[in-house]
Amino acid sequence: MNSQTSVQPTIARGIRDMLAVLTMAGIAGLVVTLMLGFEEPHMPMLWVSGAMMLAAPIAALVHLGVTRGLTHDEKLIWLKEFRSSEVLSALSEYLSSQNLSESANRRAQEALARRSVNVSGR
Repeated sequence: MNSQTSVQPTIARGIRDMLAVLTMAGIAGLVVTLMLGFEEPHMPMLWVSGAMMLAAPIAALVHLGVTRGLTHDEKLIWLKEFRSSEVLSALSEYLSSQNLSESANRRAQEALARRSVNVSGR
């Protein structure tokens, strides 16, 4: 009997690429606005750049909220990772992972190992 491994739904490659471009453009726009704004930055540009810069994190949170490919516990693992000091690594992995369930479980084990090292190192 052939058993196929289930691949959890992930964010499509085209959307990931678009989010990366939006985020980078937002960061660049924010820097340009702050550098050229002198005493008073151009507020509409500042708001647009800020919104663009947050495109990837917002998309990841929305996807996490609406996806049915993850269990409740796996969603909690991802939320905990997004609130940790490893947020950039977690966001990158969430947007590029081929199997979000496996990634969540691996990250939970790594977090547990980090905590046990920190506790024993005190």
